[in-house]
Amino acid sequence: MDEDEISYSSDEDEVHEVEQQEASPHEKVGRVGENERRWVICSKTFVVIVLLASAGVVGYLTHWFMSSEETENFETQYKFDAEDVLGISKTHAARLVNTMMSTSILVTSFSNFGGDSFPNLTIPDWEAFASQALFVTGGLSMAYSPTVTEDNRVGFETYAVENRGWIAESFEFRGEDYEPVTISEYIYRKTSRNNIPEAPPGPYSPLWMLSPPPKDYSVILFNLFNQPTYKRLARFCSFTKETAISEVINTETLLGSSAPQGEDPQSIMMTPIFKHLENQTIVGYLTMVIPWVIFFDDILSDKDSVLDCVLRSSCGESFTYRVQGGMDPVYRGEGDLHQTNYNRLRRSSDFLGYQGNLVGVTGLEDHCQYTIDLYPTSQMEDSYTTNRPIIFTVIVLGIFFFASTVFALYDIFVMRRQRVVQDTALRAMSIVTSLFPGNVADQLARDKLEQDRKATETKKMARRRKQAMNSNFFGDQDHSNDPYADDEEDDDDILIESKPIADLFPSATVLFADIAGFTAWSSIREPSQVFILLENIYRAFDKIAVQRRIFKVETIGDCYVAVCGLPEPNKEHAVAMAKFSRDCMEKMDSLVHRLEAKLGPDTGDLSMRFGLHSGPVTAGVLRGDRARFQLFGDTVNTAARMESTGMRDRIHISQETADLIIAAGKSHWVVPREDVVVAKGKGEMRTFWLLPREDVAPSTKASSETMEEFGHVEVSMDPEPMVQAVTAVKSDKIQRMIDWNCDILLQLLRLIGAKRQASRRASISGSAMDTELDELEREISTGGLPVDEIVECIELPSFDSAAYEKDPRFVEIGEAVEAQLHSFVTIVASMYRDTPFHNFEHASHVSMSTVKLLSRIVAPTQPMQESEDGVAGEELHDHTYGITSDPLTQFAVVLSALIHDADHRGVPNFILAKEEERLAQVYRNKSIAEQNSIDVAWEVLMEAQYHDLRRAIYTTAEELRRFRQLVVNTVMATDIFDKDLAMLRKSRWEKAFGVEDDYSPEATNRKATVVMEHLIQASDVSHTMQHWHVYTKWNERLYREMYAAYLAGRTDKDPTDGWYEGEIKFFDGWVIPLAKKLKECGVFGVSSDEYLNYAEKNRAEWVVRGEDVLENFKAKAAAKSKVMKRIEYGDHVGVGNGMKRVAFAKDEPAPEQAQSMLSSIASIDALPEKGNGQARDLLQ
Repeated sequence: MDEDEISYSSDEDEVHEVEQQEASPHEKVGRVGENERRWVICSKTFVVIVLLASAGVVGYLTHWFMSSEETENFETQYKFDAEDVLGISKTHAARLVNTMMSTSILVTSFSNFGGDSFPNLTIPDWEAFASQALFVTGGLSMAYSPTVTEDNRVGFETYAVENRGWIAESFEFRGEDYEPVTISEYIYRKTSRNNIPEAPPGPYSPLWMLSPPPKDYSVILFNLFNQPTYKRLARFCSFTKETAISEVINTETLLGSSAPQGEDPQSIMMTPIFKHLENQTIVGYLTMVIPWVIFFDDILSDKDSVLDCVLRSSCGESFTYRVQGGMDPVYRGEGDLHQTNYNRLRRSSDFLGYQGNLVGVTGLEDHCQYTIDLYPTSQMEDSYTTNRPIIFTVIVLGIFFFASTVFALYDIFVMRRQRVVQDTALRAMSIVTSLFPGNVADQLARDKLEQDRKATETKKMARRRKQAMNSNFFGDQDHSNDPYADDEEDDDDILIESKPIADLFPSATVLFADIAGFTAWSSIREPSQVFILLENIYRAFDKIAVQRRIFKVETIGDCYVAVCGLPEPNKEHAVAMAKFSRDCMEKMDSLVHRLEAKLGPDTGDLSMRFGLHSGPVTAGVLRGDRARFQLFGDTVNTAARMESTGMRDRIHISQETADLIIAAGKSHWVVPREDVVVAKGKGEMRTFWLLPREDVAPSTKASSETMEEFGHVEVSMDPEPMVQAVTAVKSDKIQRMIDWNCDILLQLLRLIGAKRQASRRASISGSAMDTELDELEREISTGGLPVDEIVECIELPSFDSAAYEKDPRFVEIGEAVEAQLHSFVTIVASMYRDTPFHNFEHASHVSMSTVKLLSRIVAPTQPMQESEDGVAGEELHDHTYGITSDPLTQFAVVLSALIHDADHRGVPNFILAKEEERLAQVYRNKSIAEQNSIDVAWEVLMEAQYHDLRRAIYTTAEELRRFRQLVVNTVMATDIFDKDLAMLRKSRWEKAFGVEDDYSPEATNRKATVVMEHLIQASDVSHTMQHWHVYTKWNERLYREMYAAYLAGRTDKDPTDGWYEGEIKFFDGWVIPLAKKLKECGVFGVSSDEYLNYAEKNRAEWVVRGEDVLENFKAKAAAKSKVMKRIEYGDHVGVGNGMKRVAFAKDEPAPEQAQSMLSSIASIDALPEKGNGQARDLLQ
């Protein structure tokens, strides 16, 4: 690794270390008050958290208390309802038992007083008697079954057959029809096949009497003891002598088809019948089929009271009923079906069954005993649940929110005021820290505080003096003895007595850097573009300055001033400044090339001129209204002279700076300048060049300029695929021009797409419309001459407010369209011939002027960027004759500027008519070059490969016609020498602007047509209305083109003769009147004044210097025409002299024209890989 590589590596380490340790002034300012801001944010966050927590707690408690109150009301009502259900259901059960016991006693009484003896007993009026009992209890059926022994069985069977008339009497009592009564003649039992007599020895319990009377008479005399449940109940009654109730059973097993029907659970209640009231000998049984629902009927009255009643038996059965006030109980099903979330609210009670002890009694251990469990339901709870908790919670939170909002608004107002104060202070501090070194800024702040303190004390002392001397003995004011009275009245003569902030720094290096070519470049740009360039460059330089510990003093226009070695001493200040200038030059080179696609042609040609000088410097702050950190002394003046006498892309250093760099061991960094510099006020000076880093690629500007000369080839317009011509355009500079033109046209395509989408029209129409467009395109391509298509006024679309609804930045054009646009512009660039003036660079220059003027077509009081709404947009539309609201018009004008000189042969039309007779005949000797440019460009655009691009430009036949008219009228307007066209334009101008108060659509369209023609005409000769350097650059190229035609024998007259006078006439007869017409159009804003001022200044300058400039033109053109050179650069070979050039690829045979040139070359020069000035020298 050599010394330079080690040095460069150490540079990178140093920069990295500085980046870690140092912060820019803005970053330092950004940290001011950061701790205070964090504390405020933390405290506010804490307050917000407390407020939110408080609101949550209060809201929760409010909701909880209100919900608890509702829950308490619900549970209280449930308890009352549960007590009612338990009590009333027990009452129903007791009434049922009492009714059964009373009926049993009545049956016993009938036997004792009627003379009949058991079992031969028929209860008189049985149906009336039993129906009443069923009605009172809610039972479904009632039966009487006597106990029959084997001894009295035959007698009972005979008695039953003889006394079966009770059945008919029952039907007659109920008013029902019945069949003749026939019953079994014996007590029987059921088998799977039939009924058979019951086998002895008995006893038997035959079913004798039944209410309601049975439809099936066969049930009479069925021995009920065959049913296990019945037999168990009978055994229970025999033991307890009390009423018994069975488990839930299917009553059809007892009563057959005469059993009551229903889905509700049913049980049998049995009561014993005694022979005598005092003798408890059981002689029979009364049984009643009871549904369990009767116990819960008609209990609750409030319809909101809804309970689940679960009946549980000791036999393992359970059933659930839903009891609701005002409605019949509903059987829900078998099992415990209550909602388990209410288990805690269960209310339970014993219900039915023998309460005594049956343990040890054989056959009675499984006797069923019943309990009732009550539970509330969600339906009941919902009836007690309201929105009151939520409403009250919302009210409480609303109050909280209102109070918090008031507090927040107050805090916002306070913080806004505080932010304004703080931002103002920070901006002031930022400005101070950016203008002054850190220690100087701190000293300024301390001085300011001290001045404020002294001013406050002075005011207090003045008030006390006034109070002490307020009056004399008579009360009159007396200032005669006040020695400060005069001073208070006039302080203009007070001297600044505080110590100034200044110091002498014995050793420092000052840098002046200036942008070469900036003045001419900025003259053809928008102000915003100028500031984009300066801001990007200076910001990049500022970052490098922070990394290299360089102090930026100020910027004056395009001049950048910096110093190293103060206010913080640096022994290596010269080396540090050398590194800084190298970094800045490299950064400048990369920035301008990147910005060229955004800022337009020639941006990549900008470069820096650096001047460095070392020595003592006086530095300090000049206090006042606009205090600034300033440098003074001879070192500063000398550094400025180094810059002004330097060269572009070179770092010019003085003897003193070079000595310091050499002393630091960097002697290989500097080389002496060959010539002696004569600096103003210094005389002759020996100076040096600071070489660029060897491990960094050299600047490509010179090579770009070289390739600019060889970057074009003559392109044949034969109907071959134009894609092959794309490879002919290889110059980096030309490629950047292509990219810039594509970017401009792409922006306009997005505007077209935005308007199309906002107007709700598809970007590409259907197949029918596409076919129509294809036919119209073929019709235009095969139609007449462009000159015949010129119209007096082009009809522009009316205002459409919807066009402002869509943001063009979010419009997708599509990759295919972008690729086709780039290909088309590339082919257009290749179509420009290798002429000094009428080339693609000049077309791009015209396009840039066109874009600038289009951007200025606005109302003087209504900037374009403020016209995004419909109202402002309509006003702008009317003022600018519809140009600004139609992006298709703008696209056509810019495209016309790009193609207006395509395939230009480098001679005027009258010469071209002689050289190209066939072409002249085709175009009838009128505007030959212009018509040819339209045709060749239009032919390329109509190729199949650009179908998507065309559909992005226009989608309807009307748009295609307008686009064609715009292109034809605009390009043809550049022929300013055709008399017929001139007369037409003059007549159109008089009609458009010679008649006042004509606001008809036709008049508006005519004005728009005139404005567009004058716009392209002004852009075509815009170099004459721009900076002197721009004017002389293109004027020289035009001269070279004419001179080359003269040398080639294409013209008879040397352009030098009369060139000086011709330029003056051209200014007077065309340029200045055209600039005045731009102003008379009234739509170009300040650009019309700008163009007119430059035109008049250039004319005046040409009058004074034109003859000398012309001699220089001629000398350079003559020198270039003599020497033929061959230059190799990369993969290409360039052959030619200053007037004519041909470029071709190394791996291809030389064209015929190049071979003739090569034969005349006396020496062959190869372009080295490094040394960025040699390629340019070979051509110049």
